[in-house]
Amino acid sequence: MFPDGLGHRSPQELLRYAEILVNIAAADGELVREEIAVIEAMMGRCMIHPATRVTIRAGFEQPIALEQSLADLDQELIRFILRDAALVAAIDGSYDKKEIRALKSIAKAGGVSTKQLTDLLDWVGDGWKWYSAQREILG
Repeated sequence: MFPDGLGHRSPQELLRYAEILVNIAAADGELVREEIAVIEAMMGRCMIHPATRVTIRAGFEQPIALEQSLADLDQELIRFILRDAALVAAIDGSYDKKEIRALKSIAKAGGVSTKQLTDLLDWVGDGWKWYSAQREILG
């Protein structure tokens, strides 16, 4: 992954980051292996402590309310969360209506316009196409 501002965040901010990703994965009522795997990878990238990861994983059964996790976070962090939440939501191949509603809530909290959110979702789609092209290259 590319370096970004997540590496300079406090353990509490990273906990909330991961809680929101779990909320997105659970939004459609169906957790798939790919969603869990991408969240685990993102927690590893952020160097979230293993003991904290246990707490976060409990959210797969009982997610923290999105509004509670977003409360008092700065817009820069919320925008990183939105980016990664869009990736989590797309990992199973489509966006569920509940995932879109949650993404819109995150966007609103981060001061992200509807156009910016649409552009972000297009970026995610382009990224999956780019990633899938490697099969054609490598066979």
